[in-house]
Amino acid sequence: MECPTCLTKFHPKMNNALVGRNRRNSSIFLYFQLCPECEEPIVGVKEATGGEIYMNPNNVDGLIPLTKERRKKLQ
Repeated sequence: MECPTCLTKFHPKMNNALVGRNRRNSSIFLYFQLCPECEEPIVGVKEATGGEIYMNPNNVDGLIPLTKERRKKLQ
């Protein structure tokens, strides 16, 4: 996985939480962790495709990252 803020590559150790169900009755999970390098939050959402009520937090396949514009360094 790559941090969207500092672009450091790392192995994810995410936490996740069930948010609810969408109109297709699929479970939606929120995934989150702090980047081990810059300590900025990494957040994403993932839809359960097989009706799961538990998802492995370290499996980020299909994760849709929520990103913000990267900050520009002050000169």
